[in-house]
Amino acid sequence: MKYITVITFISMMVAVPAFAKSLKNEAEYKKEWCAKYNGEVDYKTQDKTTVDCVTDTHSIEFEYGKNWNPAIRKSRQQSMNVGKTPGVVLILENSKDEKHLYKLREINEKRRLGIKIWTVGIDVELPCDIKGDIDNDGDKIYHFPGQDMYDATVVNPKFGETWFCSYEEAEEAGWKPFIKAKPINPYELGGIRSPEY
Repeated sequence: MKYITVITFISMMVAVPAFAKSLKNEAEYKKEWCAKYNGEVDYKTQDKTTVDCVTDTHSIEFEYGKNWNPAIRKSRQQSMNVGKTPGVVLILENSKDEKHLYKLREINEKRRLGIKIWTVGIDVELPCDIKGDIDNDGDKIYHFPGQDMYDATVVNPKFGETWFCSYEEAEEAGWKPFIKAKPINPYELGGIRSPEY
């Protein structure tokens, strides 16, 4: 019995440090992510508040998945202080945290908050901001940031709409890129006599 207890204890002592080393703390994620995006870590504003990271275009708030809601308020408030677009880097520690990412995206879309969202942690590092939309004809199309209709498109998962992290991912799932529709010629619709007649 003592032999089993000793082996169990030694196994735990070896496993715990190995597991702890695999997880980073928020400061490590900030330092690594901000360096990658040429940002300034812990930027001090004129009103003595601290922004987690400021890039050329964004004011970034880092939060763990479960704290997605306060991250919305903080990122928007800080973005006004520094005059940049709000952004959130959500730290996902395990697959259960993905529900927090989906909730953050849903609120961001429904309220049209304009917050750019990134994720770090469990093998994700892409800004999953490509919108998968199902149009009135049932066609599955995706929109990139900056395209016509991107801001007007609201992703509604209840109708099978979703987010993608890359265009490759969208196309593998069977979605097609948004192509600006050609202008409608009312004479082709019928009911209107063409000036040629």
